[in-house]
Amino acid sequence: MRGLRAARRELVGKRLNRRGLLTAAVGLGGGLAATALTGCRSTGPSRSAAPAGSQAAPKRGGVIALSHNLQRGLDPQVLQTSDAGIMGLFYSTLVRANPKTYDLEPGLASKWESPSQTELIFTLAPNVKWHDKPPANGRPVKVDDIIYSFNRVRSDEPKFINKSYLAGVDRMQAVDDHTLKLTLKTPDVTQLNNLTVFGLAVLAPEVVDAAKGVLNSADTAVGTGPYILQRSEVGVGSSLIRNPAYFKTGLPYADRFELKAFQDEAAEWSAFLSAQLSHRWVPGQDSKKFLQEKQGQYGLDWFGDVGYFIVQAMTKKKPFDDARVTRALRLLVDHQEFRTGWAEVWFGRGRSSAIFAAASESWDMSEDEYSHYLEWKQPKDDAIKESLSLLNAAGFTKDKPLKFTLSGSNGNEYQLASAQLMQAQLKRNGQGVVDCTLKLYDTAAWNGVRSNSDFEYYVGGHSSGGSDPEAYFTSTFRTGAGRNYGKMSDPKLDAMFDKQKSLFDETERKKAIREILLYMIDNCPYGSTSTYYDLNATQPQVHQFPAEGPTFKWGDHYEAIWTNG
Repeated sequence: MRGLRAARRELVGKRLNRRGLLTAAVGLGGGLAATALTGCRSTGPSRSAAPAGSQAAPKRGGVIALSHNLQRGLDPQVLQTSDAGIMGLFYSTLVRANPKTYDLEPGLASKWESPSQTELIFTLAPNVKWHDKPPANGRPVKVDDIIYSFNRVRSDEPKFINKSYLAGVDRMQAVDDHTLKLTLKTPDVTQLNNLTVFGLAVLAPEVVDAAKGVLNSADTAVGTGPYILQRSEVGVGSSLIRNPAYFKTGLPYADRFELKAFQDEAAEWSAFLSAQLSHRWVPGQDSKKFLQEKQGQYGLDWFGDVGYFIVQAMTKKKPFDDARVTRALRLLVDHQEFRTGWAEVWFGRGRSSAIFAAASESWDMSEDEYSHYLEWKQPKDDAIKESLSLLNAAGFTKDKPLKFTLSGSNGNEYQLASAQLMQAQLKRNGQGVVDCTLKLYDTAAWNGVRSNSDFEYYVGGHSSGGSDPEAYFTSTFRTGAGRNYGKMSDPKLDAMFDKQKSLFDETERKKAIREILLYMIDNCPYGSTSTYYDLNATQPQVHQFPAEGPTFKWGDHYEAIWTNG
């Protein structure tokens, strides 16, 4: 491993990023040979030890039951990872991420090469076929299918919120039916990681065309994944059976997956305790006691979630086009209260973070560092004073308060709690100068509200789909990004984003990212509330379940879950 990396350094003069170019053109004698470097170790989120028994020989058979409601349709290309990740049960991506290390792993591509810093060449795994459903009918997958899917993602339609992950791709070429070449616009250490985002799952062209682009029934969910979706009913659940033609020999292990919909968090947790569910995250208020008392009874594992809660202002609407207003509202957010009164209550652990979710903690500044900046400083007196001063300068007083609608989702209890706490903080800390009305949307409407930028100010769950900082930058904060719902635009910040992703030396890249964080603290119209960690609990007979959270599912890794009971 070290020898290959050393050869690459001599060739390009820069060190490989930890999860960036996992293949390298290495000098052998007088020529160049492409060598796949799969399995390189990265620095992922902190996890506890794997549950006892998980190293035993896997068994085939059995049923895995999970809580999940496929309520936002079955088209991963228009959803963020928190909604689409579970679809890895039946769809696949070109490349995927390891759930413990976030190293890149083969997906539809069995290997990849990087002849230069602007070229990526992928070889498809042998014997990959679409599910045996019409109109694909089990035909072999071709590179043209991938190009079709990527071009669909790059559509100008607002609903395709994942287009930013392919923004760096200049050309896509089918070298042959099994070889895909991507040519990048500029050297980019992050493009491979971007391809793991589940919004880039590959779909069958004839299925999408036959459904006229609307994938909302089991018949339209035709993928290449380890399981075949047989039934899916919003509010009830879904059933999946093993894919007998899955391209990975010996996988999957379980015969069937059952996804069950629940009306509330308490009912879901009760179902797990009565062994009706194979896996569930422990309610935050119970997590410390549960961890202490239930060791050995369940598989227990902490997960640094890739989801977090973000606030976005619609910067094209007055007065949110005024930087004083957006800065003032950020200063009113009490991150410590969000951590202790929300994240720890619902999930178990939390931390304050300006930009990144918990999964990316190694790229972020520490809580102690944040505590020295006004927005995170405790007590909140100085931040509130500065906020009111900014609002007064923008023309808002107790006699003429800033009135606006705060949008949020009541799709589940913790989303509702987050929206209610945000409203309470803005009104309390705004001391009569801020008067916001809370407007809540159900799950079906929430995606449209955001993707159509039909809000003034919102708080809601957000997932970049990856753990690399570029996943956050390119999806959310860059001008024109697919999840930049508030339409912020900062050319200086865009240039800083471009610089960091061109740095193949990780030390230099981390310095550049720190500069970005410091700049965003003072200049970004968006903010966050608190990140969180989830305590996973798995039934003792279930093995190899990847640690995850309520906002993130490793559906593509469920192929390796097995049960001896």
